[in-house]
Amino acid sequence: MGNGEERRKARRMDLDVRVSMSRVDGDDEEISVEVLDISRAGIGFFCTKELVNGAVYKTDIKIWTGDVITAFINLVRVGRQENGNIYGGIFVGMPEADWCRIGVYETFQDFDEKGMKKQ
Repeated sequence: MGNGEERRKARRMDLDVRVSMSRVDGDDEEISVEVLDISRAGIGFFCTKELVNGAVYKTDIKIWTGDVITAFINLVRVGRQENGNIYGGIFVGMPEADWCRIGVYETFQDFDEKGMKKQ
C-alpha cells in the first residue's frame, strides 16, 4: 500500500512510557526498548536486540501516571536499521480497563492539540 493510506485501527501517540519485556515462550531475559508511539491497538518501539517477528512478548508498560500495565504484544512488523530495528506490535488479551487507560490519554492529547491550535 504505497499510497500513504493509514492502515492502523487506532491513532498512534507519542507517550512518555517505560517498557520492559520478555519473550513468552523463551527465557525470562529482560529486553530494553525505546517506545516510539503507542495506541489502544499496539505499540511501536526501537530495540537493538534482534526480536522474532510473529512472536509474543510479555511487557510491563509504566505509563504517565506511574501505574504499570502488563500486556502481551504480538510482533507484526520489523523495520531493519543499521544500529537496531523498529518493531510494531499489537496488543493481545489486554484487559478492557487497561485499554481504556490508554484511551484516556488519547482523549487528553486530542484536547491538548486542539487547544494549542487555537492559540
